[in-house]
Amino acid sequence: MYFRIIRANQHILIGFCRHERLNPIRVSPGLLDMVCHKSGGGGGGHQIKYMPYVPLCDQDHDHKNMSLKRPMSPHLTVYAPTLPAMTSIAQRATGSILTFYALSLACGSLFLSNGVETYVSMIQSLNLGRMTVLVLKIILGAPFAFHYFNGIRYVIWNTGRMLEMKQVYDTSKKAMVAAAIMTAFFAFI
Repeated sequence: MYFRIIRANQHILIGFCRHERLNPIRVSPGLLDMVCHKSGGGGGGHQIKYMPYVPLCDQDHDHKNMSLKRPMSPHLTVYAPTLPAMTSIAQRATGSILTFYALSLACGSLFLSNGVETYVSMIQSLNLGRMTVLVLKIILGAPFAFHYFNGIRYVIWNTGRMLEMKQVYDTSKKAMVAAAIMTAFFAFI
């Protein structure tokens, strides 16, 4: 008498085993961890030991790591901010700001009754100082300039060029300098 266990497609086929009344239909997944011993002697008996199936408790990734006292990785308290990481974050932030600019312009042209000239004359009638106007131009122009030059950097990366770490840092510095020059140009015109 032999006992056979065949693991295929999560099914267990049990051969001849008369003294253990196992029904293959009612076998739980815990039986996948069973141990089969052939006892010595002429009897040829088998012993089957198995652990009953215990379903896993539903925990999300963070709670599981906290219960195991694992650090949340990567987190900003451990890793120092790097220039490429900060330019990536700034790229996303400036993209969001530019999207807000575009939506505001579209909604303004759609829902405001007068033309743009009316609102420009209203802003001019506020008699803002030169420094205030300069600062407002810098605030409005800086996201566009940075997003533009950093986007060119990402397009170059997509071609498979300038991906070495030294070049990544150099291109990020160059993109920031070019953005500062373009912002100053926007502010003084």
